[in-house]
Amino acid sequence: MSANKKGDMHPGDMRNLIIFVLVAIIIWAAFDHFIMGPKTEALREAQKQNTQNQTSRTLETAGNTPQNTSIDTKRDRNEVLSESANRISFDAPEIDGSILLKGARIDDLSLKNYYKTLEKEEEVSLLSPVGSEYPYYAETGWVSAQPNITVPGPDTEWSVVGGNADLTPESPVTLRWQSPQGLIFTKQISVDEHYLFTVNDSVTNTTVSSVTLFPYGAVARRGRPANLQDRAIVHEGPLGYFDGNLEEPGFSDMDDTPVQSFKASSGWIGFGQKYWVVSLLPEQNSAKTFRFVQSPSRDANARALYQSDFTGQGMEIATGETVGNETHIYAGAKKVKILDAYEQNLGVKHFDLAVDFGILYFLTRPFYWLLTTFYDLVGNFGVAIIMLTFLLRLAVFPLANASFRSFAKLKKVAPQMTELRDRYKDDKAKLQKEMVKLYEKEKVNPMAGCFPILLQIPIFFAMYKVIYITLEMRHAPFFGWIQDLSQPDPTSIFNLFGLLPYDPPSFLMIGIWPCIMLFFMVLQQKLNPPPQDPIQKTMMKYFPFFITFILSGFAAGLVIYWTVSNALSVLQQMIIMKSMGVPIHLFDKSATEEKLDKQIEDGPAIHPRMEMVEEDVEEALFGDEESDSGKDSSDKPEKK
Repeated sequence: MSANKKGDMHPGDMRNLIIFVLVAIIIWAAFDHFIMGPKTEALREAQKQNTQNQTSRTLETAGNTPQNTSIDTKRDRNEVLSESANRISFDAPEIDGSILLKGARIDDLSLKNYYKTLEKEEEVSLLSPVGSEYPYYAETGWVSAQPNITVPGPDTEWSVVGGNADLTPESPVTLRWQSPQGLIFTKQISVDEHYLFTVNDSVTNTTVSSVTLFPYGAVARRGRPANLQDRAIVHEGPLGYFDGNLEEPGFSDMDDTPVQSFKASSGWIGFGQKYWVVSLLPEQNSAKTFRFVQSPSRDANARALYQSDFTGQGMEIATGETVGNETHIYAGAKKVKILDAYEQNLGVKHFDLAVDFGILYFLTRPFYWLLTTFYDLVGNFGVAIIMLTFLLRLAVFPLANASFRSFAKLKKVAPQMTELRDRYKDDKAKLQKEMVKLYEKEKVNPMAGCFPILLQIPIFFAMYKVIYITLEMRHAPFFGWIQDLSQPDPTSIFNLFGLLPYDPPSFLMIGIWPCIMLFFMVLQQKLNPPPQDPIQKTMMKYFPFFITFILSGFAAGLVIYWTVSNALSVLQQMIIMKSMGVPIHLFDKSATEEKLDKQIEDGPAIHPRMEMVEEDVEEALFGDEESDSGKDSSDKPEKK
């Protein structure tokens, strides 16, 4: 049967396809990591040179648009805070900061347990006031559809009720303001031991007629974040979850579509960064309008204002009546356990999606749980990654076992393959036909490695995602020179790992762990049979070096995972080969292997049939039916 008949593998066979897909994905990830990252950083630095004005914030509600016309001088954050004395401070175990009484905004918040660098000299500042370089704040309140009704705005001076002006988990604060018409607005603010503020807004109508007000909440920021990475691997920007749908428009999307509106009865909305999130959690099970809004500055050279907000249903307040509305504001780290607890306690659905687990959620969320569980046991994330790697290798053991056994059989029949190549070197069709007969006779499948490779691609990228987004991985040390598993290995082979007084460029930072990874990848390649196509053989020869160059710029935790995974594969394959009596040559080649390599280079190229991929999948998933039944292969009808 000719190798080119319908149903046979096309010369650009499955192995080429897998290599192409894997290389394409890695190139895409590398482009995002090495090209788009520096471009974004350069753009951010250029933006820092512009002098900009702070213009009005826009909140389109039922006919009323409160505005803020203060000037943005882009001064130092601490300088702005020191000049705005009319503030109440808050202090909780995880956060501290202050609330500006003018406008009752939460615009000063720092994370007490997270620092900007490994030296732990400066806390991460999450929220900043208007007038600073990157204004970022949250607020709640009321808007009115009646133009003759005055409601609190950004310039409203609130007063503290009672003697308590220090907000702690044990002591909430109450603010009060009265409108010219006689509406009394009260705002009670409390904070818990983590990152959650609870704001109870109430209005008492002391006028002679009823009024209708709409509760609202907003998180706003001027310009894009200073450390915006803008990479496909993680979403940074506006996000929200509304009645079962996760919405994640980017800043560029908001520039293209300035207003995006969603009507829902439940959900949450805010802004997310890689490790941090500021989100509004309004009362659930009541109709609301959630919006993402981009408001261009009046100055063409200034940055736009980005806002995530919600508006509730109108509340009619009769004379002498008081109505209230409760809003929760989460401003802090993306700790999944804490997000899950609030989801349960507040009835907010899928608050864990504030963490960008991605489209592989069914893998990334379990991987995250396993990784953090192992960390709780051993106290080191590097060790936890290794433990998770062992578990994942155990999960794919049956598939890998079938693959390695087939590889070992191919090594075992190498003498017969060289004999066939000598006999039919000038007749490619006959050679391929005889090769297929040899495969069937010896029950060898040259495509046995395809399915395990395909299976490991989503596992690999799920692990990459988890390691990249996991907050607990940030600034987490391993052993020795690895002080931050979320960053690349800081050493480089090009200065002998620090022995030479030379700092290589970032793209040449191929450290110790990437070199160890390369070693095991080359060993595994030595154990595998060579492809029967000279082009494939050349590609596979240099593939480990290409992968090493690419992955050297990724998080050290990911490199450790891939290194340990390859080491376990080498060990498993060596055990299988030894049990089957196949000689192992890690650092040299037998005479038969050298002869086969020479024959492959001289040609012709041999491509296995597509049916072999199907047989490999069936055998890996369901076992070898033929051996289980005890029947000889001659009893099996020939597959068309």
